[in-house]
Amino acid sequence: MTIRRWTALLLAALLALGLTACQDGKSVMGSLVEVQTDDNGNLTALVLELEGKRTGVLLAEKTVVWPRGEGGWTGEEAMEAFRKDLQPGNEISAWCYPRKEKLETAEGESIPAYWGQSIRIAGILKRNARTLRDGTAVDVMENGSHGDNRTYRLPDGTELLRVTDSGGPENHYVMGQESLHDLSEAAQRKIQAYYNAQEPLYDEEEELEKSYAAYLRLGEEFSCDWIQRDVSPCASSERVLYFQTSLTLPLEYGGRISYHLQLGAAFDRATGEKLSNWDLFGVPEAEVRRRLPELCSWAPGTQWPENMMEVLDPDWIVFFPESVSVDFPPGTLEGEDYNYGFGVNYKDAPEGFFQPWAIPQEPVT
Repeated sequence: MTIRRWTALLLAALLALGLTACQDGKSVMGSLVEVQTDDNGNLTALVLELEGKRTGVLLAEKTVVWPRGEGGWTGEEAMEAFRKDLQPGNEISAWCYPRKEKLETAEGESIPAYWGQSIRIAGILKRNARTLRDGTAVDVMENGSHGDNRTYRLPDGTELLRVTDSGGPENHYVMGQESLHDLSEAAQRKIQAYYNAQEPLYDEEEELEKSYAAYLRLGEEFSCDWIQRDVSPCASSERVLYFQTSLTLPLEYGGRISYHLQLGAAFDRATGEKLSNWDLFGVPEAEVRRRLPELCSWAPGTQWPENMMEVLDPDWIVFFPESVSVDFPPGTLEGEDYNYGFGVNYKDAPEGFFQPWAIPQEPVT
């Protein structure tokens, strides 16, 4: 059988699923609890469990299986790689025909079952992957091709913290915006190297400890916390390509309150060199710090924190097509417990405040 690229197959399957989703398909997902085979060792059924409810997925000769990760496989190789990941607790996602059948489990229970059209490994469970400070073992469910999406949970299944990290900007396209792939290969490599070498924006182990402490304190009132990091293009000019890192972190743990922070970065389109955000202005840094809040269209009577421009980090400045945004993390401004931000339209700034070559172009429509 001809070897086919995994990415091409996945795209084709997703397109196919999208076409059948509104017609005659049924989605089934859950943790693997049982694998059934025939006398020849061929897979015949999987038993999945979600929130205490079990459902069967039946396999036929034409059922397509998707191993985890990326690669090129023949049909037999894909099945072999798929079977290696059929371990108890791993997450399975299946798209099935909607007609309900019956399946008998190894324990003699009769459960609803559906014939699978396409089945994929959605997550790998790693037991006792982390040990907390008090000695508690924590499991990790890794989703995504490279474990970039993961959920930390206690052995009883209680989820403590979900982490979603998209990695660098090569994974994103934004409608109407230029992307990393519009640059030369040399510039792309330079920008990717910057994000690969970037210092972590949060301490994942410390965040997990704080979520666990909230779980011990709140008991049944606890909800899983969430962290998300996403890098995407946000604007472009004749000389600059802009990216924003969107970061979501817990503020009050136990699923109470999260906050969202935006970080900006500018790169020379020709070389991929990182530019200082201060260099995007046509006036000295001190004047930028002083004038930025004055240029914002504040509501009447609004008082901005006095130390705003003293503590401003240039990475908190994000360039968008029509305006520049300034975002302060929680605790950085006097009297402000939450994140605080404002924006300034380029048209409201005096001539020369921004470098002409730095002002973004209108998005492509």
